[in-house]
Amino acid sequence: MIKKLLLGALALVLIAGLLVQLSLRDNPAVAANGERLLMTRSGQSLEVYRLGPPQGPVVVLLASFARSVSDFNALAQSLADAGFQTIRLEARGVGGSSLPESGPLLFDYAEDLAFVLDSLSHAEPVALVGHAFGNRVARAFAARYPERVSQLVLLAAGDSAPPPETRNAIFTVMLSIMPEGRREEALKQAFFAPGATPPDAWMRGWYPRAGLAQAYATANTPKAQWVHAGSDTPISILQPEHDAAAQEGGHKLKQQLPDRVAVVALAGAGHAILPEQPEQVAQFVLAQLEREVVR
Repeated sequence: MIKKLLLGALALVLIAGLLVQLSLRDNPAVAANGERLLMTRSGQSLEVYRLGPPQGPVVVLLASFARSVSDFNALAQSLADAGFQTIRLEARGVGGSSLPESGPLLFDYAEDLAFVLDSLSHAEPVALVGHAFGNRVARAFAARYPERVSQLVLLAAGDSAPPPETRNAIFTVMLSIMPEGRREEALKQAFFAPGATPPDAWMRGWYPRAGLAQAYATANTPKAQWVHAGSDTPISILQPEHDAAAQEGGHKLKQQLPDRVAVVALAGAGHAILPEQPEQVAQFVLAQLEREVVR
C-alpha cells in the first residue's frame, strides 16, 4: 500500500514537472530583419541585429516584456530608410541570448547593452527607443551611462507592475500550453485597444523564462536608481490611450520631471503600440530623432 502511494506521488510529481516544462516552453517569434550578430560576454551569448547605413546615427531599440526585437521589424526598416543605423539586442533568454545564470537586475540588461555598443565601437551618445519593459532598460542604461545617451524615446512607458487582472492576462498569453481561445482573449485584454484585432505574430513570439527573469529584475531593482533615467537626458514618450499595463506611466513621469519629459497621447492604441499603429509610431520616433540630429 505504501509503495503504491509513493509511486502515485512520484507520478504526480513527474506530471507536474512536465506541465511546468511545457508551460515555460518558448513560442518563437517571427525572424528579425537585418544583419545577425552573435557575441559572447563572460561565456554567455548575446544575439544582436543591425540594420541601416553603417555611418548613420545609432538608434538602439529595446523590446517589450518577454518579447523579441522582431516586434521592431517595421520601425527598424523605417529608421534605416531615413538614414539611421538600428541596433537591437535580444534580451537574456530570448532567441540566441542566454538566460541569466542568476536573478538579474535592470542594470544587468543595461550592462549587456554597454558591452554590445563597446564591441561595435559605438563611443558616441546613442538614442534609445524602449517599448514597455524596454523602457525600463533604457532608463537604467541612461541612469548608469548618462554620457552615452543623447535622448530617450519611450513607448507605453510604465515603471510599476501592471494591475493584477492585466498581469494575470499577460501570463495567460505567455503560456502556450493554455487554450488558444483563452490566450486570444487575454491578449486583447492586456495589449490591444477595444475592437482591435491582434495580429498572429502576437499570438506567438513569447519567451516565458525570459519574462520571469525580467519580472524579477523589475521587482528587485530599486526604482529610485533608474526611474528618472539620470539627471539630464531628454525624454519623449508616446503613451497609448488604452494602455492596460503601463496605464498613465508617461503622464506620471511628466509630472515628476516637467522640464525633461514630453508626452504625446496616441488615441486608439493599447500597450502593443507597435503592431497597432506602426505608421504613427514611426512618425513619432522619427520626429524625435530628426529633431535631435538638427540640434
